[in-house]
Amino acid sequence: MMFGIGTKKARLHVNMFTNLLGEDRNGWGLSHKGLLWHGGVARNYTKRFKENQPTKIGLLFDGIAGTLTYYKDDVCLGIAFRGLNEIREPLYPIVCSTAAKTEMLLSETRRDFVNLQDRCRAIIIKHINTREKLDRLALPYFIKNYLAEAVTESSATVTPLELHLIDQYLY
Repeated sequence: MMFGIGTKKARLHVNMFTNLLGEDRNGWGLSHKGLLWHGGVARNYTKRFKENQPTKIGLLFDGIAGTLTYYKDDVCLGIAFRGLNEIREPLYPIVCSTAAKTEMLLSETRRDFVNLQDRCRAIIIKHINTREKLDRLALPYFIKNYLAEAVTESSATVTPLELHLIDQYLY
């Protein structure tokens, strides 16, 4: 079994048992062997799924952050793929079988639409990603406070060039 996402160009059918998802640049997937596949390259990610035992797999695709995270039996395995927000075509969920006599059951799906306010905040935080940068903006308290909720204090410090750009374009 494989679970992941892909573009419209991802191949969906072949007359043999093979890892289709991630065989090229059009798919990102996790195989039942615990390997992540993309661009025809596999890398270790988790333990193999137990043979002849049900395994619950969850996927969390964050289109704004550009990440794909997997869950195995309700345990987060961490971010598997990054940079998916750079893909300029639609991405679709894909599940496929790579072996004979496999079964899968889709038990739950959910798609959250982020409101425009949250989408705008995500774009701003990509550029204004420290509290120091945020404090330099001439914004009303409530807007600055809303943005501050998304700022991580561990972000890099502001460079002199960034300070100049903030002064030039935001004031």
